[in-house]
Amino acid sequence: MTAEFLNCSANTLRHADLTTRVAAAAGAGFAGIGLRVSDYSHADMSDGQIRDLLDRHGVRVLEMEHNWDWAKGEDAAEEAMFSFADRIGIRHLNVPMFAEHPLPDLVEPFGALCDRAAEHGVLVGFEFLPYSHVRTLGEAWQVVAAAGRPNGGITLDLWHWFRSGARPEDLAGIPPSAITTLQLCDVLPQPGPDPTDEARHRRLLPGQGAGDTLGLLRALRDHGVSAPVSVEVFSDDLDTRPAAEAARLAFDAGALTLGRAGVTAPPWTTTRGEDR
Repeated sequence: MTAEFLNCSANTLRHADLTTRVAAAAGAGFAGIGLRVSDYSHADMSDGQIRDLLDRHGVRVLEMEHNWDWAKGEDAAEEAMFSFADRIGIRHLNVPMFAEHPLPDLVEPFGALCDRAAEHGVLVGFEFLPYSHVRTLGEAWQVVAAAGRPNGGITLDLWHWFRSGARPEDLAGIPPSAITTLQLCDVLPQPGPDPTDEARHRRLLPGQGAGDTLGLLRALRDHGVSAPVSVEVFSDDLDTRPAAEAARLAFDAGALTLGRAGVTAPPWTTTRGEDR
């Protein structure tokens, strides 16, 4: 077991500025971080300064995310993400779908997004969320499989897995390589009345809730999944702590959970060819 390449999601340290976030994640032991496109556009730093910051702390950017209606085509946020990929380096995008579109109508736009991403060496993970318009693993896979792009896959967030009622047998028929990335967190014993509010404010650290996290991680391992792993915990409680403490708690919980499950956090490569 190794947690050497464990990553810190953008939303685990969502209120920290970029400099603080990178330092806190690196100090806790994370090899990489995730960013929202707004973290980049609001950083008030040049691309060179961001690269220097990452280099100084030995951290790379695994993923970027932005909740936009990509079915309408490219926009300024997408352009910013691909610019980041070219100049600084990432591995993949995480893309949910909050706009209402019939699933068949998402196939062509998802394929087009993957094609645009491929021009920059970027993978695309379609993230299902039980409170979005693509709510389940099966629905996400329906779109990804129909699009048939080699750089298109699924972002598997454990909170969404548990709250969508997914089961390990749902992985049948989905190639292990189609899982682009895993995001670790845990759930309260009982769902709240508003799943969106719960997902964004009351997640728990991995291994500290009611989800069968170890069982799922072992099922993914046995299925052959070997995707980069992040800790993503939207938590008002975590937000009240200093960034360094929050990062340490997230890393320790993630590393302990991986160790108990006998699962690795594997290395990965950015669009600039930098290994983590």
